[in-house]
Amino acid sequence: MKTGSNASSTLAQFFALSYLLLLINASAFLRHIHYINFSTYLFAGVVYLSYCFLYILPILLLFGILQKILSYSRLPLFLKSPWFLGPLAVIAATALQILIYTDYFVFKIFGFHFNSFVWNLIFTKGGIDSMGSSQATMRSFIMIMLFFFIAQGAILVLLMTVGRVKKFCDNLLSRRRLIAAVVIIIMLFVSQFIAFGISSLYNYSPVLTISQSFPFYVPVTFRKLVKSLGLKPPRQTAFNMKFKEINLHYPLKPINQKPDHKNYNIVILMAESLRAAMLDPQIMPKTWAFSQQGLRFTQHYSAGNGTRMAMFGAFYGLYGNYWFKFLDEQRGPVFIDLLLNNNYQMSVYSSAKFSYPEFDKTIFARLPQGSLHDSTELDKSLTSWQFDRLNVDRLLDFLEHRDKSRPFMTFMFFESPHAPYNFPPENEIRTPCLAQFDYAAVDLKKDIQLIKNRYINSSNHLDSQYERVFKYLRDNSLLDSTIVIITGDHGEEFMEHDRWGHNSDYSDEQTIVPMVLWAPTVKPGQIDSITSHLDIPVTILNLLGVTNPPQDYSQGFDLLGNEKRRFTVISDWDAIVYVDGEYKATFPMNIFSPKIVTTKSYIEISDKAAFYQTHQLPLVEIMKGLSNFSQ
Repeated sequence: MKTGSNASSTLAQFFALSYLLLLINASAFLRHIHYINFSTYLFAGVVYLSYCFLYILPILLLFGILQKILSYSRLPLFLKSPWFLGPLAVIAATALQILIYTDYFVFKIFGFHFNSFVWNLIFTKGGIDSMGSSQATMRSFIMIMLFFFIAQGAILVLLMTVGRVKKFCDNLLSRRRLIAAVVIIIMLFVSQFIAFGISSLYNYSPVLTISQSFPFYVPVTFRKLVKSLGLKPPRQTAFNMKFKEINLHYPLKPINQKPDHKNYNIVILMAESLRAAMLDPQIMPKTWAFSQQGLRFTQHYSAGNGTRMAMFGAFYGLYGNYWFKFLDEQRGPVFIDLLLNNNYQMSVYSSAKFSYPEFDKTIFARLPQGSLHDSTELDKSLTSWQFDRLNVDRLLDFLEHRDKSRPFMTFMFFESPHAPYNFPPENEIRTPCLAQFDYAAVDLKKDIQLIKNRYINSSNHLDSQYERVFKYLRDNSLLDSTIVIITGDHGEEFMEHDRWGHNSDYSDEQTIVPMVLWAPTVKPGQIDSITSHLDIPVTILNLLGVTNPPQDYSQGFDLLGNEKRRFTVISDWDAIVYVDGEYKATFPMNIFSPKIVTTKSYIEISDKAAFYQTHQLPLVEIMKGLSNFSQ
């Protein structure tokens, strides 16, 4: 049995080989980098080599400390053997490999790494379920975890039981060579720090963008250092969007209504991941027919590229940076306050969970718990389309047995068009389609049309459930007294711009959604100018006779008014995005992330300074809006 220095060398060699395995694992990140010259290749290579070492460094330090502790002679001999520390090292190294692999899985689909959004997804009730993962996906991930465990275990077993392997490693991975390798990696780490700092100083976006491709990258800037040395740093050409701490003052003034206002009934039907192109006479014929009787908006942007910011914008009419403070204070929107004050009876439904995102603590925080109905009340073995059908049953039952002397508001969040895009056989209008959706095993580039066909079929099922609600409203003569809104929370991309799904980019596919408004006083028609989810609260409140100017409680416009949008704002967890008829400009909340300006055709603008100069007024307007409702 090996002890002492042999055990130490075995573990050192084990971690050296684990580092090589980690390099293979993390090499997938290199495929997502846009290389434009030799310096970008060099910077990416240096970060790749040094950061893989940085990922494994905490484990190295931990086991180095453990070896020192166990080196005392009074401790039992077996504790000094690699057979004791070895299995612990295998578990630790396997956990690291799985972490990096999972981060790449997230990055490949969404375009970002483990961040506060991902931790919120993992640790908030209903978060993982919201992804719509299947048993096949879970099996695939278990197989991947077993692969890494077996690979790490095999490295240790070979080192400890096969003499030739150990002798080869003793020669190749000697103590002197390992120390030299560590010194070289430290030098590489320092050099990439310097390269990033200089690039940040001169706003050299290719290097700044490459750094975003690696998980847990730690940025550094030299601007303060340059100033402390009495030097003048290069002039920044970028417009700096300032995100201030918010201390809520909402609404700015008390909400007032006309004495003769009408308490219209309100029905809001919102579908997960429903992009604008799905409102089509072949895909959603019943909804299309209904849209021809109401007002249809063809350039309607969501307030976000994910459910949280999208619904927040649709109910509050505010930019997404306010979400966090409203969640902290569990403050509902003015829209819901007004309905409660007017004695509305309310019942809301979701085929997902109201706990994720935390709409039970924000949008619907003031509603009695008995008014919130989601998938937690239903059979967990059901699929999303079955949840939708059962929830429509419950919604129609509420309408049938409501107190007819009072106005009502009902909201339904449909899940059918969310991955894995489930649907019953009778709604299979596009073939062939992917028979089984496995997140971990699916080949996005190869299978994307088959995946999209599933999505189209699920949207056709959604149409059948919308029609059930339309029919009830028609049959019971409710349309003459009811406001109906049909929309999606956000869109869904199918690799049109190298992304799948949502939450990963601000493409039109991910952010433009159907929007249909029916109201007794509104004439049928089509609006082709830019509109936004931010406009929904103002529009409804004006129909209900609110006399306040929208600025008292919202950053939206009345969809039925004369004032038209020149631009809109899209939010996600980490950024604010400006969108107009020609350009999109991204302003990350993380000051080290690159600011990106593109045309609507997704061509990056090289002269950003000219864009900032010509768009200074709307950008300053947005910046003021980020703190309008802060004391």
